[in-house]
Amino acid sequence: MFDTAEVLLLLLFIVVFYLYNQLRITRQRFFSIERKIDCLLEEKGVCFDKQTYVPKDVLMAFNLGNKLKAIRLYRQHTGATLKQAHELVNRLESN
Repeated sequence: MFDTAEVLLLLLFIVVFYLYNQLRITRQRFFSIERKIDCLLEEKGVCFDKQTYVPKDVLMAFNLGNKLKAIRLYRQHTGATLKQAHELVNRLESN
């Protein structure tokens, strides 16, 4: 009735369709979560710079030469450790 190649081709089609559907669902969930995070940040008054993904007030403090304030603000906004905040400021400095 069906030869092996046809069955394998049908199974391949089913697997590809399933994976495509899962990818589509995952992508929708990701965008939904991203929108929710953006709303929460906006409600808190935290605006991120689109190029560096750093809160704008952190970036402003850094650009004004106040590295300690930038570290403190980054920790307040993100809950990062002192080491993580310091590494971020160092990366901003090297760019």
